Amino acid sequence: MAGDIMVSGLTGAFDSGAFVEQILQLRSIPIQRLQQEKALVQAKLSSLSNFVGAVKSFRDLFENLDVDSLFKNRSVNVSDESVLSATATEEAPLITFSVTVNKLSSAEIRVSNGGVSDLNTGFASSGTLTITYDTGSATETFNIDYSTGETLEDLVNKINSSQDRVKASIYYDGSTYRLMLSESDVGASTVETDTTGGVYAISVSGQPSELGTDFDTIQLAKNAEIQIGSGSPITSPSNEFSNVITGVTITAKAVGSSEVTIGEDYGKVREFFSDFAENFNGVVEMVGELTGGESPLFAGEGTIRLTQTGIVDRLDPLIQKGLIDYDGVTGKISINTDKLNELLESDPDSVKDLINELKDSYTPFLSGQVDVFGTFEENFNLQIERIDERISVLAQRLQEEERLLRLEFSRLEAFISRANELRERFRMFMVSLSEMNNQGGS
Repeated sequence: MAGDIMVSGLTGAFDSGAFVEQILQLRSIPIQRLQQEKALVQAKLSSLSNFVGAVKSFRDLFENLDVDSLFKNRSVNVSDESVLSATATEEAPLITFSVTVNKLSSAEIRVSNGGVSDLNTGFASSGTLTITYDTGSATETFNIDYSTGETLEDLVNKINSSQDRVKASIYYDGSTYRLMLSESDVGASTVETDTTGGVYAISVSGQPSELGTDFDTIQLAKNAEIQIGSGSPITSPSNEFSNVITGVTITAKAVGSSEVTIGEDYGKVREFFSDFAENFNGVVEMVGELTGGESPLFAGEGTIRLTQTGIVDRLDPLIQKGLIDYDGVTGKISINTDKLNELLESDPDSVKDLINELKDSYTPFLSGQVDVFGTFEENFNLQIERIDERISVLAQRLQEEERLLRLEFSRLEAFISRANELRERFRMFMVSLSEMNNQGGS
């Protein structure tokens, strides 16, 4: 009979463990079938989750879309980029203007008129070095204490750790090491150096006697200056000029003149259409993987194919404008960039209206599909939970059956062992009886 287990050699060596394993293997077949069923459901769930992710990505393209912002960007063209660079925000007007850079900004640099010939030389006395930094609207004072025996390097480190307006370093003139002070941020002060009038961004007093009695200025603090067209000169403590025209920032690089043109920038519009095609094709490709080919996981599942039908049906506005090329074999699309650029140049408002129409059409459809397939995912998860519960119940039963089988077979083994022992004793008794009869006959 099919499924019967044949056991032989009960009176000889008996491997009860192997026998139990054979029984358990047969008993575990229902569990194995459930595990196979679970693996199939998990594969479907994983594939469906990837598909839902693709649909969500397509939906998010529209849900997070501010159509007006796509058309507010500005492009900047500079005729001579060695003279200046420029950036523009969406508030900038669409204009062309000339810019003349009259001078660049520079940071003030001052050096002590005395110094030491050896960096290991210690100061002969202690004291307090005072640095005053003039921003043009206020003065900031920093006091740095130094002690006898400290070196120029020690003083430099103390200056740099105590404030961030002035950068201290060591200046070597070929024979003497001097203290050099320079502006950390050239844009922090509007003061321009006037050595004749005694106007400085950086003033110093109380320095160690080894460093001399005064500071020489080796670079003057200057403000940058530009001129827009024939207008009045505009100054800035740094080489950057913000909002000289609404939304326009100019950075001077060299003395000279350049023309700046602020125009429309449709880069984000082109990016939207590129993302649209990418998301569209991603959904189409996944529909093909799930429902087509050999042994598809969702063969005959019409809801998934309806997603592709829905996104294709909504392509009509793009087709009418000639903005896409549709591949009837793969179902994928590509953007006709030449036609898009032509429309953006001739009628950007029509492109904006088109994107709004796409948003109004695709957003509710894709959101609905996400909800539908979300229910599918929940059902698959429930199936997996139920299968796990059934596997758990069967596994517990199998575990109890194994315990009982091993108990019964251990008893059987004990019985067989005892039977073999009695058989051996009986054999020995018969041998002894035979021997006694033979001796009596002789």
